[in-house]
Amino acid sequence: MFRAVKRFLYLLQLENYNLRRYLRVVTAKPFSREGFRQKLVWTPKLAAVFIFAMALQIAASYLALLPLMKSEIYLGIFPLVFVFLFLVLCFFHFVFLSLAVLILRPTDLFIKYFLVRRAKTKLEQFPKLKIIGITGSYGKTTMKEVLATILGEKFKVLKTPENINTPVGIARLIISELNPKIEIFVLEMGAYHRGDIRVLCEIAQPDVAILTGINEAHLERFGSLENTIKAKFEIVENAKPEALIVLNNDDTLVHEHYKYFIGARGIRFYKATERLLEYPAVTILGEYIWAVINACVIIAKELGMKDQEILAGIAKIKPVPHRLEKIENPNGITVIDDSYNGNPDGVREAIKVLSKFEGRRKIYITPGLVEGGRKVKEIHNNIGGQLASVADLVILIKNSVTPFIAEKLDKHKVIWFDSALEAHAALPNILKKGDVILFQNDWPDNYL
Repeated sequence: MFRAVKRFLYLLQLENYNLRRYLRVVTAKPFSREGFRQKLVWTPKLAAVFIFAMALQIAASYLALLPLMKSEIYLGIFPLVFVFLFLVLCFFHFVFLSLAVLILRPTDLFIKYFLVRRAKTKLEQFPKLKIIGITGSYGKTTMKEVLATILGEKFKVLKTPENINTPVGIARLIISELNPKIEIFVLEMGAYHRGDIRVLCEIAQPDVAILTGINEAHLERFGSLENTIKAKFEIVENAKPEALIVLNNDDTLVHEHYKYFIGARGIRFYKATERLLEYPAVTILGEYIWAVINACVIIAKELGMKDQEILAGIAKIKPVPHRLEKIENPNGITVIDDSYNGNPDGVREAIKVLSKFEGRRKIYITPGLVEGGRKVKEIHNNIGGQLASVADLVILIKNSVTPFIAEKLDKHKVIWFDSALEAHAALPNILKKGDVILFQNDWPDNYL
């Protein structure tokens, strides 16, 4: 029962306290005993919600048994019955968590407002600070890491860590880490709905705005590709009037729609086939990295960096963890970890990388992509079609989308598992010396 409480807390945090999505997940598998693949993080918000929910559960247990207090016959067993009822209600703790989120929402909104206001006030104290905002359906984190590495050759750079890309996360970073020595602030801007990026730009208005690309990622949340396009171009519309706009010219949707949003702003395009300098070799898989480097070179030159400084920065670029990260196993197996990549363009690039390992058995393992909305079948049929001529073996996790991948594959090349944990446990019996295995995406536990 206490495991059930922990699971309800875990899923609430994964869904970022969105009650509509949370209740859909917990009611689909209310008493699941599947293990957790990520850690529960005890943030101040989660602790407050948990304490308040426990208080509500205690109160509900007491009030339900209050009639027993009026009878001397049952008064003696009241504590035992109370404990029993409280423990039973643990299996429905998600109800009390939901109520706690609703009750605490005004306080939560006030705290968010306070943090954002404080961050904006602090930013006003650094008028010379250059702010670089990055958004897109894919490639944000890689762009951020590469850009921070190159600019770090000349400037003191602050960047958003890991996947911190929300108003509160960015506000907390500004409050705690920004200091007079920082010259450039590179921040990743995430979005699930129209207006999200506009809010982030209101906190830290970019001097340089980068749009890495647009595709069907998170289509379920955005509702339509049109909404996604408008949401991503908010970084252009809400950057500073004199901001430099840097756009991915290899991306079809960016190229087709930028004229509707740019206005009279300065604009630069980047693409993978260009070489702006004689670049040194880099240890990163995927041809996309050259487009990223080209974008960074454009920005670095705009900020006054010399060619030798830029080239020194490029030489220090390292693979971003879990994004086409190549790992050579001592037993002769090559692992390509692309588990943090969950969008159609990223999958296409990953399969292209896998195809280059000629003469070796190529294995692809995936649970598919999430939040494909109305295009979920089309997206996964395309993945299956791409894999058909590349992979020797495809390991699929049983869920709502992987059958669409299997439709385009030879059934003799497919192995099914009920969960990712089972699939990973079986790998020692599947893999052989010389194999190349690509781990594509990793569904959070809040997806079915």
